[in-house]
Amino acid sequence: MLVVGVIGLQGTGKSTIMSLLSANTPEEDQRSYVFRAQTQEIKERGGNQSTGIDFFITQERVIFLDTQPILSPFILDHVINNDRKLPPEYNLPHTYVEMQSLQIAAFLFTVCHVVIVVQDWFTDINLYRFLQTAEMLKPSTPSGSHDSTGSSSSDDGAEYYPHIVFLQNKSRREDFCPRNFKDMHMVVDKLMAHSHLKYKGTLSMLDCNIVPGLTQEYLDAEVNMFLLPVQENDGEDNLNKAGAGTYPLFSLLPGYRGHPTFSTMVSKLRSQMLAMPRCQLSHTILTEKNWFHYAARIWDGVKKSSALSEYSRLLC
Repeated sequence: MLVVGVIGLQGTGKSTIMSLLSANTPEEDQRSYVFRAQTQEIKERGGNQSTGIDFFITQERVIFLDTQPILSPFILDHVINNDRKLPPEYNLPHTYVEMQSLQIAAFLFTVCHVVIVVQDWFTDINLYRFLQTAEMLKPSTPSGSHDSTGSSSSDDGAEYYPHIVFLQNKSRREDFCPRNFKDMHMVVDKLMAHSHLKYKGTLSMLDCNIVPGLTQEYLDAEVNMFLLPVQENDGEDNLNKAGAGTYPLFSLLPGYRGHPTFSTMVSKLRSQMLAMPRCQLSHTILTEKNWFHYAARIWDGVKKSSALSEYSRLLC
């Protein structure tokens, strides 16, 4: 099986992308998606649709985990304005929201083969600080035996870290320019240079033959990065109307985008995602049922983590 999780800031399109990777197509009504996207009413209120962690299992034995937004201003506003009683270990609302986000990220880093980091602009330096903090606070991989002080951990190999994919959603035409594409890879490579997360070598836009004329030699270091353009429903109609109004002949021609269509890009991303390595998450082989029990045990460990508690005290 393959376990794919997602994290990202509010409104970046996490639920939509996870639905398209798992069971839906761009042509379907978004109201029928397995992971519900933001409704217009929620967008106008500045709210978030997903709460906690939702999961969906496909026939290809892929488990998709959709999560609530990290560092959400709406969740913080809800905590402050509704006088929600904080757990005793948290003194301030913003500390509670940040620690909740770190718990989710640390959990995904332990139970997923692949974690997708969704951004809708390039790039927020605070997001990389958050990823490094979550990596630091990630619980250690449980040993094969129940004896936590035994020597099995050191015998069975190094600590487990997932593959991480940086997904640039709602990309503009200039983002697909080879020079900008190269610069984005260089920035992510520099920011993640000291991370143990597997951020290079397992997902490639160049292997999809999406960017014509580009070879592997063009990129000094190709990180796991994929670009998705704005969906055609949002931009194509405006482009065609503008062209038809000025030059009627343009209405007979397909609009020039400067990149493949959204549907094509999603299809390529899904193919690459299903081909990601399915390595062992723990020191024992897990079935779907065993993974669920394993994930529940990890979540309990995250909630009781002394490292997270100590970090929470430092924030105060």
